Amino acid sequence: MSIDFSEVIRLKKAVAKMFDDKIHFHDSCGGQYFSLEQKNDRLQNFIAAYFADKNINSVFSNDGCIFTLEEF
Repeated sequence: MSIDFSEVIRLKKAVAKMFDDKIHFHDSCGGQYFSLEQKNDRLQNFIAAYFADKNINSVFSNDGCIFTLEEF
């Protein structure tokens, strides 16, 4: 699933208000994904809730540093 860049900006602003961590957005011909600089369970929960409100599931890698989005 792909989201538009304005949604990425909204996510980054919401995260910046509550966390010191940064989210990196990657968009290539292989698809979109996000990465975190380090694992942060609170941030993961925030991201999951942020997208759940939009009927989007965030799927995190085993190390918790990369996630993709999919429709519920």
